[in-house]
Amino acid sequence: MTILCSFVGRANSFIVSPRRLVQHDATAWAERVLLGIYPLTDTAYSLRVQQRTHPTLQKLPGRCQTGFTYIGLLILIAIMGVTLAGIGTVWSSTRQRLKEQQLLFSGNQISNAITAYYQNTPAGTQPFPKKLEDLLLDKRYPNVTRYLRKIFADPFTGTTQWGLIKGADGGIVGVHSMSELTPIKTDNFPKGNESLVGKKHYSEWQFNYHPSAITPVASAAPAAVAPPVNPNPPAYQVAPPIVLPPAPTPEQSRQHLCDIMHNNDANTCAQMETKFDSTAGAACMASANLRYSICLSGSGAGLPPLNVQYK
Repeated sequence: MTILCSFVGRANSFIVSPRRLVQHDATAWAERVLLGIYPLTDTAYSLRVQQRTHPTLQKLPGRCQTGFTYIGLLILIAIMGVTLAGIGTVWSSTRQRLKEQQLLFSGNQISNAITAYYQNTPAGTQPFPKKLEDLLLDKRYPNVTRYLRKIFADPFTGTTQWGLIKGADGGIVGVHSMSELTPIKTDNFPKGNESLVGKKHYSEWQFNYHPSAITPVASAAPAAVAPPVNPNPPAYQVAPPIVLPPAPTPEQSRQHLCDIMHNNDANTCAQMETKFDSTAGAACMASANLRYSICLSGSGAGLPPLNVQYK
């Protein structure tokens, strides 16, 4: 089409242009009207008919311009399609990186909670939680003890369903994501997550409790070799006898635990009175005293909940 338009443009410089042809035809028709060959009423109509049907008057340059506009529109649409595809790819990668940061935060929160649960294990109880809900309320203590405020959701699955890593005793020692997508981040992990380097799937991102954060029990120092004892030491070398306090009775141990519980309840009631009013604080303190009396009685009855007002 480009060659045809160029040829027509050059040819117009050698032949009579359509405008000159129209002027020539108009002059010829005017002469014929003056000579009385054609009536005046048919002149304009005949000129229009001849202008529309004359082959030389067809607008070839206008059709070429229409073709060029169509091709330019197609090129513009193609450029816009490539640009939108690139923007979509960048947006998808950015969104996945944000989800990776959320996964690291949620997994580390659960891992730290499991570590705190292990560190606060009373003697003779399960050291690891049986389910994640145990991190929201530790039932091993008579008072309210929490390690998480909520079970964080997996950002890639959108649910609180995590893969559980269990130890030899059946307790939960860690969690991992349930997503099988390929991660973008493969290195430069924060401290404590070095084990995630080079993993191929998000399901391999495991968040275990931190053994290094657990305070080790100090080992007993090796006993020093005692010097030989003089069988007949002088009076000033005789050490005074060490009087050890008697072991606490079960009643004394129970009273000690009840005192701790009552102090915690009293602090909670004081906060209730400060936040709301004296009526709420008095109702809370009455329930605290009832709990304390039941705890001291040792009757084995369950402790009633503390009367706490939330709103």
